[in-house]
Amino acid sequence: TQQAKPAAESITVDPATAGNIAGVVDFKGAVPRLPTIDMTADPGCPQKPQPSETVVVNKGKLANVFVYVKEGLPQGSFAVPSDPVVLDQKGCRYSPRVMGVMAGQPFKILNTDTADHNIHSMPKNNPPWNETQFPTDKPIVKTFANPEMMLPLQCNQHPWMRAYVNVMSNPYYAVSAEDGRFQIKDLPPGEYTLVAVHEKFGEKTLKVKVDPKQTAKADFVFTP
Repeated sequence: TQQAKPAAESITVDPATAGNIAGVVDFKGAVPRLPTIDMTADPGCPQKPQPSETVVVNKGKLANVFVYVKEGLPQGSFAVPSDPVVLDQKGCRYSPRVMGVMAGQPFKILNTDTADHNIHSMPKNNPPWNETQFPTDKPIVKTFANPEMMLPLQCNQHPWMRAYVNVMSNPYYAVSAEDGRFQIKDLPPGEYTLVAVHEKFGEKTLKVKVDPKQTAKADFVFTP
């Protein structure tokens, strides 16, 4: 008979010594020209051409990059937040386009459009689901059991609608904002491998040392 695995120790981080990581994601080179999106077939969607959100660059800064700690964390389990991560369907887009959620954390999907939508998850490491949501429907709440990177969500009715969910086993992640900035807070002091992932440009890796009560700088550069 197999012996049951001992439960992973629950990790608590001492706020008196915790540090942070902060940085900026730069984009160097020519920004790809992507075709605009025609949503006019559905009267519930915007009726003029919309820009693609696959690449969002502002003044040389790259948005929607998922940054997370891949290696260096203590062994054990981290507390899972009870507050949901919220995905909205607004203007016939998913908002936000890129997000993180901890395994087991509630994932809440809203539809604030006047259009009907359909949320189709396409995971590799979690059970898939495919549900229609009308404007008057209550929120759909799901959870993801297993860690998985860049899990795609798509609307079967509006094929340009796509989002990426990163299911994590720890709370140490962030998404770069419109100005390219990101911050990961309350890390135990240590040496970490930090990874930045973009849906089109792939991933970059960086080693970073977090000292007690300090904010370590970690900048990434992506190119076409």
